[in-house]
Amino acid sequence: MFRTLFIFLLFTLIPLWHQMPALQAQTVIDLHTGRISAKTKDDYDVKAREQWQQEQDSLAYVDCLTRAFNYLHADSLALAQEHFERALALRPDAPGNRVVQHNLARILMARSQWKDALQRLSRLVQKAPTWDEAREDRAACCLQLSLFEQALEDYDNLLLRHPADAHFLLLRAMARCGAGKPYEALDDLDEALRNDANHADAYLLRAEIHLDLGQRGYARRDVEKAAKLGAPQADLAHLMQRLSDD
Repeated sequence: MFRTLFIFLLFTLIPLWHQMPALQAQTVIDLHTGRISAKTKDDYDVKAREQWQQEQDSLAYVDCLTRAFNYLHADSLALAQEHFERALALRPDAPGNRVVQHNLARILMARSQWKDALQRLSRLVQKAPTWDEAREDRAACCLQLSLFEQALEDYDNLLLRHPADAHFLLLRAMARCGAGKPYEALDDLDEALRNDANHADAYLLRAEIHLDLGQRGYARRDVEKAAKLGAPQADLAHLMQRLSDD
């Protein structure tokens, strides 16, 4: 009986399949009764359901990012962090997630959570070794944590690509000072000032190093140049006090 019904359905439905191709994708045929019915949501295959879920997640992902950046603009760091993390949970493999991770690291830096920020930035640098912003932020975390040798590795890397960058030279000089390398720090500062003669911070740091080395004349010269360039009065007063004490 079942075989007869199956053969009957096969021959009677073949013309229907050729004449109504749209029906193939939208109907279900019950071989026991011969009834044709519309597909329900549960009848769609797994791939289609996954695609639908991905589309919903993508919409939620974009919404989370929009809210996160709005909260950042309003200096609501806790809410921004919450929405960035929610976006990562929704789409952990999204192409733009490295920017999300970087923003999360910078939120941690703003909260002085240097170790947590360092871990996150290290993962980013490992995946993108030439990403200057992430590497510079990692070096800044190392400076805050007194990991001067690690900071030097990052500044060395940055200066390979930007050898004339006075800002990176100044930062490497700071790391070299922390690592007990004052003469190498002076070399960096001399180079920075050759590239940017109006870099007041470089004069201030060089004056500090000269004072540490007992070179008061050089220090005084740099303090005077920094003052002409409008260096902060608090920094100038600190150095002048040191000059008067020595």
